Amino acid sequence: MKGMTSRSLQRLYLAMPLSKGDRLDPSSDQQHYLMTVLRLKDGDHIKVFNERDGEYLAQLVVTGRKKTALEILDQQRTPQRSPDLTLAFAPIRRHRMETMIEKATELGVTRLCPVTTAFTQNAQVNHHRLYAIATEAAEQSGRLSVPVLEQPKPLKAFCSEHSEQEMIFCDEAEAGQQNHHLLAYLQASDQPRPTIILIGPEGGFSDDERRFLLDQCHINGVSLGQNILRTDTAAVLAIGLWQAIFE
Repeated sequence: MKGMTSRSLQRLYLAMPLSKGDRLDPSSDQQHYLMTVLRLKDGDHIKVFNERDGEYLAQLVVTGRKKTALEILDQQRTPQRSPDLTLAFAPIRRHRMETMIEKATELGVTRLCPVTTAFTQNAQVNHHRLYAIATEAAEQSGRLSVPVLEQPKPLKAFCSEHSEQEMIFCDEAEAGQQNHHLLAYLQASDQPRPTIILIGPEGGFSDDERRFLLDQCHINGVSLGQNILRTDTAAVLAIGLWQAIFE
């Protein structure tokens, strides 16, 4: 492998079926990434993966000018089931939202769901761009899957569609209330395991939205401490605490 260990190899997410002995044709974007960005040459190795087939070692085969194929070699890791965790979030400023998507992917979130709220600053979501960021974060972090990225939905519609799942939302009105802190909530043996973390926009939820959320039997408000956190910071903290308890 030209001096590279298997651990140090770059990784590429391929949605197509992976099986030893196959020769696959990457997309044009992936071929550009392999040859121009990574500067791989004929015979170089890379890891390829997806959530269905696991991770395989692959060898680059140059088939023409700026044309490559990938020959699938030995399996490195079998498929793994990730703990089910959805991050629902109000879209925020582009660069902060991209950072949040990247970090949430690195931390193992399985589904990303934008929700529009009364104080949402920008309801427009560049789905292609955010999915590309999530894919790159999955490739770099070593996980075997890319989180599902949903299209934006209004807050109430999203909550109604997920009425059978336990949800927590970060409630600024509970700031500083230690008995309502997320960590205490997650550690309580009498509380069901939440599978959705909902983070509001910069400016928080409106009074009407907060009343709506607290009226739902499957949704609980929690505190993240005394300080008022930005949306992206709150998301990373909440996911980290959830992982510390359940993963």
